[in-house]
Amino acid sequence: MSPRRRSAVPLAARIEALAEATELLDGIAPAVDVAAARDVLDRIDRRRALSAEHTVIGVFGATGSGKSSLVNALVGTEVTRAAVRRPTTSQPVAAVLGELGADPLLDWLGVEQRHLLDGTGAALETAAAPRRRREEGAPGIVLLDLPDLDSREAANRALAEHMTGMVDVIVWVTDPQKYADAVLHQDFVRPFAGHDAVTVLVLNQLDRIREAERGPVLDSLAALARRDGLESAPVLGTSAETGQGVAELREALVDIARTREAAASRQRADVTAAARRLRAAADPADLPERVPAAAIRALDADLQAAARIEPVVTAVGGSYRHRAATRVGWPPLRWISRLRTDPLRRLGIAQGREANTLERTSLPEPDAATRARASGGVRTFADAASRGGSDPWRAAVRRAARAREAELPDGLDQAVAEADLRGRDTSWWWPLWNLLQWLALLAAVVGLGWLALNAVLGFFGVPAPPMPMVQELWVPIPLPTVLVALGVGAGILLAVAGGTLAALAGAARARRARRILRDRVHDVADALVVQEVAAELERGARTASDLARAEGGTAPARV
Repeated sequence: MSPRRRSAVPLAARIEALAEATELLDGIAPAVDVAAARDVLDRIDRRRALSAEHTVIGVFGATGSGKSSLVNALVGTEVTRAAVRRPTTSQPVAAVLGELGADPLLDWLGVEQRHLLDGTGAALETAAAPRRRREEGAPGIVLLDLPDLDSREAANRALAEHMTGMVDVIVWVTDPQKYADAVLHQDFVRPFAGHDAVTVLVLNQLDRIREAERGPVLDSLAALARRDGLESAPVLGTSAETGQGVAELREALVDIARTREAAASRQRADVTAAARRLRAAADPADLPERVPAAAIRALDADLQAAARIEPVVTAVGGSYRHRAATRVGWPPLRWISRLRTDPLRRLGIAQGREANTLERTSLPEPDAATRARASGGVRTFADAASRGGSDPWRAAVRRAARAREAELPDGLDQAVAEADLRGRDTSWWWPLWNLLQWLALLAAVVGLGWLALNAVLGFFGVPAPPMPMVQELWVPIPLPTVLVALGVGAGILLAVAGGTLAALAGAARARRARRILRDRVHDVADALVVQEVAAELERGARTASDLARAEGGTAPARV
């Protein structure tokens, strides 16, 4: 048997990688595939704890293939019953070479019928004897004759199927009539594709076909084996009746046992097969490694709409203008502004120190369209974050994105309620404007009072003091009249200018509030959605790396 090139990754590391990938894929890959991988790991773990000096060789075949007769011929003495009545084998029969350490191994295999070959001089013992003086002792061999693969007894067939996963080396025995049987190849040989290093195909009963036909039949069986995925497994011809090819098969099996590597080779093949099965079930290779920035921006936009930050932004600007009007507006009309409710208070938005104590806003409950946009935004985000991945991983990313979706409404409301929007902040120019307004009002009041005093004195016929006149104007105007005009005009101009400044400052406050609220909504989206998805993508990256190591290679390039 030609040795296969080993992977650069040590077997122990590959087993560990498969174990990690299996755990990571729990809940993503189909349960049957995860369970199969765990069975492989459990079987490997138990086999590695038993004798490494023995090679377990299982001889499998269909009814009538002469399997039991071939086992007797290989051993060189009768250890298993071969008869016309079928099935001839209902329980495994073991021919054991090397007693030390064999019993625990046979107990694990569940083999009760055991034939010890040490000291019997059987052909198998002779073939396994050391060839050179410096060579180690004879290798330990457990040669098993197993129930027929196509047995009419369900228990026998189940036992044979079970043992295909337990042995170190698989010997498929067929005959000229059944070598192309679809059941044999599809149900038994093909599942062990990639196990070339521990597989041998035997065409028994060569004596039943003409010599000229033997070569083409063996070539046909070899072609079927290659089609089944066994690229280098040897195909040998034997006849248990005449002994043809038996010595060559015996030597081939002994050579495998001499290396004491069959168990490890079988384990490597099993790990590779299990990893490939998991990859076929839930391949993470094309899953993005990181959450796309564009997807995060789109999610932020949807959740900003769901949090209704624009009405809050408008209220921030309106609140500033409202408070400014009560401080810089024309004093006689300020009471009108005080009658209106502050827009932020109307929405129940925290102001100043209240930002750390307010539990909820008074924003109206989101309508169906708003809720649908939030939910749809989460789904769209999950789809964008998992684009290119296999269906199981895309489904896993969707589940991760929606894992905390129920917390979003309260999270978004709290993000708005607890935002420090500086709802009680004042501006440096308010006191100055207030002083100027009161000075203008005082001037108007003094002018009106002066004019009123003169009118009262005139009514009672009391001579009024001379009225000062302002001569610098187009026409001379009494000073009290000028004071009234200046006071009222200045008050109105100050009110208009103050309103303009308040509008500009309110717009700046609104822009700041928009930035704050967007950042807070982003933080909520990151905590409740993005991080959950990022963790799932990181899980996919680790799984891809573990599967690649389990298969004996390196992780593929990620997106």
